[in-house]
Amino acid sequence: MAEDIIYDTSFFETLKIAVRDFEKALTKRWREDVREKILDLSYEFRSAYRRSSSPHEGSTWAYYTTEARHHFVNGGCAYMDWVEGGQNGDLGSVSCPGDTGVTEPTEVMEMNGNGMVTLPPTIECGMGTVFERVESWAAGEGATILYELPRFDSHDQRKIENAQKAVLRIGGHLGLQASGESDVEAEFTPSSNGDLLEDIATLAGSGTVGPVWFEHWTGLSADAAKDGFFASINPTVTNQAGIAGGISNLYASRGTIIQQGRAGNLDLLNKATKALDATQEITTSHNGVWQTFQGVGTALTAAGMASGPLAVGVGGAGVAMVVIGIAGANFLPESKSVEYSHEIEEVIDKVWDLIDEHKSDIWSVENDYNNGVHALRNVIFGINSFNLEMYDITENNPEGNVSGGGERLSTGYGVDVDVLLGIADKCFEAAEAYEDNLIPLIADVREADAELAGEDGDEGFADPKVKDLVDEFEGYLKTACGRLYTAGEQIKAAADEYADIDDEQRGLFDSYNWDEGSAPSQAGDWAQDTDR
Repeated sequence: MAEDIIYDTSFFETLKIAVRDFEKALTKRWREDVREKILDLSYEFRSAYRRSSSPHEGSTWAYYTTEARHHFVNGGCAYMDWVEGGQNGDLGSVSCPGDTGVTEPTEVMEMNGNGMVTLPPTIECGMGTVFERVESWAAGEGATILYELPRFDSHDQRKIENAQKAVLRIGGHLGLQASGESDVEAEFTPSSNGDLLEDIATLAGSGTVGPVWFEHWTGLSADAAKDGFFASINPTVTNQAGIAGGISNLYASRGTIIQQGRAGNLDLLNKATKALDATQEITTSHNGVWQTFQGVGTALTAAGMASGPLAVGVGGAGVAMVVIGIAGANFLPESKSVEYSHEIEEVIDKVWDLIDEHKSDIWSVENDYNNGVHALRNVIFGINSFNLEMYDITENNPEGNVSGGGERLSTGYGVDVDVLLGIADKCFEAAEAYEDNLIPLIADVREADAELAGEDGDEGFADPKVKDLVDEFEGYLKTACGRLYTAGEQIKAAADEYADIDDEQRGLFDSYNWDEGSAPSQAGDWAQDTDR
């Protein structure tokens, strides 16, 4: 539904155009109402509905006098005819001679029946000023509405959309896939995705090379490989993919709130405009679709993530989860209507009912958005660091648990240095994928920081928490990257030590063709204990 997203970065100007359309339609109907009430001798037309009228506005022309009545009924008022004829052209172009229906001064009965008055052949018609005043009344009603509508003025939806795409690309590299209930089309399989996931699968022990012997040579665990670095790889990558999906949904949620605010504004104004005057042209360039949440917490699927995508379970890396888009199918349009009424007041009342409902909806979804952030944070905080950013390999002895080459050989382990170096190379390759393909995308996500804001442009309750989640997520990525680099260095060091006691293995070590370079200088800092 991206074609329906309102991308204005000065939306208040668009909103003012929609309000002006409403004012024009209201002015037309109001003038018709004034004309009808005057001709029916009721004179009980409104000069204000929700606007605050000023005592200094002054009185209108005396349309209730005997002379004015004869002018309307017998002489023919050009202004009244202009209103009856559809108000084509500008009011200022209308000229009324003020005929009263007599050719010379004539005695006629007063309107109240209390005597006779002299009726002149012409009077100075002031109905133009009355109808002009109606326009200012309508403008006052429009200004009152404009003041109450949620603004969402300068939010850049493209930046939010781009941030969502960036975090989805991170997730795609880590194996994130959109489940069947998802409503966003995105690239979940970047070009390097397969390489990274293949490296992860190898390091986690899939295929013919098992991780049991890694422990002995790299000192990754005192007990068994499942308790060490290589056992932490799959759950880390799976959880990071799930976090990426959750953060993506949070950005989509903020974008949908903005869309709902904007589209709801236009929708209620456009429908009210048509309810007042079906012939009024709508000049706003957007087709407003009233978007409504069915519950952000549900749409985020955050509750399900605790036992699904963010589980610490076994199996290959990668996870399928519901991924939502800005104003996507998870946020189905709710039908709103403003019907034509013979009474202007009924239309105005309906508009204000919708404004109140609209503002209440936005308050509710802001609260739901905040709850969605907390749901995701609670899931993440319930997962051990081991399964979020890999085992802290910096605590290990890179030379292994068993000291002395002779003792190592006596254990019965036979290590092919060429294979061992291949594992180290896989660590470097996976770390480099993190460093080159994942971590830089966080900068693209942060490009939308200023757009995470409520209707007035200030941060809501949830927005700073989303930014904190992005910071934490970057920390997980950097730590995992650093620990992959460190693991590669430790495996390489173990192979180097083993090669010292075996000339053939030394030859393999010295001649090994590395696909990737060694760890960069910052890798050691990234790999350190994070106290998370």
